[in-house]
Amino acid sequence: MNKNRISSERVVAVVGLVFLLVAGIISVLMNGDPISIIEKIAPTNIVIPVVHFLCVGLAIIFIINQNLYFVIAIFMIESELTILTHYEQLGIFFFYASLILILCNDLLVNKHRKKVIIMFVVHLITLVLSYPHGIKHMLINISYSIFCFAFYLWVYYRLKAKLSCLFPKNVRENNTIIGKPAGSTISLSDYNLNERQRTFVLENIHNKLSYKEISEKYFVSISTVKKIFAEVFKIFNVSNIEELRILLLQYQVKE
Repeated sequence: MNKNRISSERVVAVVGLVFLLVAGIISVLMNGDPISIIEKIAPTNIVIPVVHFLCVGLAIIFIINQNLYFVIAIFMIESELTILTHYEQLGIFFFYASLILILCNDLLVNKHRKKVIIMFVVHLITLVLSYPHGIKHMLINISYSIFCFAFYLWVYYRLKAKLSCLFPKNVRENNTIIGKPAGSTISLSDYNLNERQRTFVLENIHNKLSYKEISEKYFVSISTVKKIFAEVFKIFNVSNIEELRILLLQYQVKE
């Protein structure tokens, strides 16, 4: 994984952790939200701090192992909580932050449009359940959220269309990896790569090692490394290492 990407994610995670800690501590000092619909199920002066500190725990886990699903879980949980406890606009932000992460990282493998719509409907139901804070307030937030939904999807598809032209022809028209949507997991062994081919490909994809670095690490000549990659290029129907990286980085590649 790209080191810059890791460091930037950790910076955001640490800042988010501070926010959650502050929110958790302040919620302990407050009396909850007696108007919230949650109050009919459990006392919000207990529920709110517990949920905040649960998300603090998830943020710490994310900082350690860098799994985006933990961030999405935090956003989703905080979205539900804040919407139902009179912080609707913050909850709307959390919902769309999670949606952007999901779409940009291709985490919805199959029927992604249907799943996005289901997520949005659940989000709208949550907004409707905020009615104890005022019907007019609820209607404004629903209208605002619908606008955000349309706007962010418009931006996402515009960028996706523009960036797709940057893919080399061999990648755009590649039909080697059949039945595997972008973001899904693929195994190199399924494509008849031998052990050394799989090892070298993973070193390049995951650790960004060059031909020279691979040759030094595994005590083989650069010409041998290039020959092995040339065989891999034929298997995946690409012309060079850049095209192979672009093709495989669309998936979660394992040995």
